[in-house]
Amino acid sequence: ERVGDPKPQSVDVRIIAATNKDLEERVRDGAFREDLYFRLNVLELFLPPLRERPEDVPLLAEHYLTQSARMNEKAVQNISPDALPRLQGYPWPGNIRELINTIERSVIISTDSVLGVDDLPSHIANFNAQDSPEASFKSLSEIEREHIQNVVAHSASLEEAAKVLGIDPATLWRKRKKYQLD
Repeated sequence: ERVGDPKPQSVDVRIIAATNKDLEERVRDGAFREDLYFRLNVLELFLPPLRERPEDVPLLAEHYLTQSARMNEKAVQNISPDALPRLQGYPWPGNIRELINTIERSVIISTDSVLGVDDLPSHIANFNAQDSPEASFKSLSEIEREHIQNVVAHSASLEEAAKVLGIDPATLWRKRKKYQLD
């Protein structure tokens, strides 16, 4: 109903929302409204961060290169064989937005039809995964996935595993689905 209008209006909408927070946990902590969570949570899609799927970087980089070259009226058409491994090896703490901005910046400064290592920001061009302190660390989601997998493997049932993990069996079911542990 519109404000001040007693006559209801029919609408057809679909809401797509994204977050990097665990909303189920936030609901349990009282930091997110439960009724809103259940209204929004019709279909949940889990997309791991870019650092966990480096095989996606070349396709995404090529797509955003084409888009950025067209938008900035530049003749850059490809990424050099030397630059691509640098893009794939970088951990992308800013996720996809950082990749998009990096590609756009590189396209803008490029003077060639091929985006090279010299066109990349120095922190990416010179990145060495072995020198990174993050190289020995796992993400929290990787640790959670491995822990759930281990507990389930050593439990007589899913109910027992949920009890050991200190979560509801329905939560365990959702987390197994999220991490594709079926």
